[in-house]
Amino acid sequence: MSDTPREIPGFYWDPEKKRYFKVEKSQTAPPTAQWSSSSVKRREHESQVAEQAAKRQQLTKNHVKRSVLTRDAVASGLLARETEIDRTAEAGRGKRENGDVLAAAWAREVTAKGKISFGMSWELSGHPHMSCFYIVGKESGSKSAIAYSALDSQFMVGTYIEVGRKDENLAMTQPPWREPTEAAVVLSRPQRPAAGSLPTYNIVHCSHTSSIKYHAPSNRMLLTSSEPNVGGTLVLFRPPLDDVSSGRNWSLDIDHMAIPLGKKWCVAHQSTPAPAASNLLCVVGTSDGIMSIHSDETPRWLNPRPPNLGLDARAERPTPRGRFNRPRKTPFEIFSQDFQVDNHNVLFAGGRQPRLWISDLRAPAVEWSSIKHGSSIAHVRSINPYQVIVAGLRDCMSVYDTRFLQTGEQKDAAGRNASSPVLDFSEYRNQARFDIGWDVCPELNLVASAQDDSTVKLFSLSSGGLVRAGTDLEGFRAKNPVKALMFQTLRGERLPNLYMADGAYLKKFGCAPASDGDQE
Repeated sequence: MSDTPREIPGFYWDPEKKRYFKVEKSQTAPPTAQWSSSSVKRREHESQVAEQAAKRQQLTKNHVKRSVLTRDAVASGLLARETEIDRTAEAGRGKRENGDVLAAAWAREVTAKGKISFGMSWELSGHPHMSCFYIVGKESGSKSAIAYSALDSQFMVGTYIEVGRKDENLAMTQPPWREPTEAAVVLSRPQRPAAGSLPTYNIVHCSHTSSIKYHAPSNRMLLTSSEPNVGGTLVLFRPPLDDVSSGRNWSLDIDHMAIPLGKKWCVAHQSTPAPAASNLLCVVGTSDGIMSIHSDETPRWLNPRPPNLGLDARAERPTPRGRFNRPRKTPFEIFSQDFQVDNHNVLFAGGRQPRLWISDLRAPAVEWSSIKHGSSIAHVRSINPYQVIVAGLRDCMSVYDTRFLQTGEQKDAAGRNASSPVLDFSEYRNQARFDIGWDVCPELNLVASAQDDSTVKLFSLSSGGLVRAGTDLEGFRAKNPVKALMFQTLRGERLPNLYMADGAYLKKFGCAPASDGDQE
């Protein structure tokens, strides 16, 4: 039945008292009576006037035609900047944010920029996705660039790469020639390599490589191992940089050292290089917490450890799932961590627990505060001095502002810290994968993320919306979700480009370089 009462001629329905009153003449009805004939006529007239006004408003709205330029983020954004139209409160009207315009302009011009392979020709077909890779770009100060990848479960492979001067297409290259007296021992040759010879690979043994990172201040590559029943391991090696007549050049080095991180059930998930101002080399997220590695290569746990009471002590043994029954107010399994932008003392971390962990490393005893997130966390990245982006399972990706996080005294109904994100990414799709490709580029105002449907999508850091990319990237679809991708800028390039691991191939997507006329 309808909740609207039936209209009965000669009677008035009172919504407050929920009953009918017979319409009474104004001369005999009380002065404030709602059922007097004059009051009923007045309300009928007011209702008719309001209905007519609503119809006129709808007709006027239908006559307004929005420009087709509003459908194009780049065109409408640039036009609005030229005409100085201010943003209005209504979504989709007025001037777009500059970050949205930049993201859309870069994304729509993205094209495929070539690919290189790390495997043998007979192994390329059907090869599983590389679990991780890293491209050392212009941050090293070297003229040459190197791509490192975890091709299989036993070795990390490195090779020289270059981009074309005109089209910036990705290609392999021979290492820069150095005289034997100047060359590193591992690359010394009796004669200059012939033109067109096969590319040079160098290999570092690291079983089950889970992450590859580069610490620019110390010129060290950082590898983490997730080999089961061995214990987490951090592998360090320093590719020497030589000052020769052609410029500073890399040498693919194989002289490396390994730092054990814990007991045999401990697994290292990812390392994060420390900023130059820090006295740390890196921090490492493991299945048993988070560890800091100082510049002298000494490790230190940043979370409480269970007491070591001997082999027969119950407290030293993990649960069947490989975890200790430690307090819930400390992190116990970390998949990703990052330092706050412009502040190397503040560390963000996320992992199995559905919480974003925050710690100030200046405290004598490291303490952790946390905020509730919608799912377990796979990726954490600080994007500016105030905001941090978090991506995890159950299609949850959000941006939090540290200036508005609730303090320890402010609790929700369950007694936990409850802070709302300032931005959600509603079209992000990742239901249950921790090992899925993801990276952030604040310079382009973009987030690149692999999706459950084996595609790669771009999102705006300003609005959280999906940014439509060029045909090559929009039509990309792998056999399985991509496990590794990153933004990087090589020497001579003006803007970052997107690299992703598709099987045994490393693919590049970027914008064509601007012509001389465009640069002016």
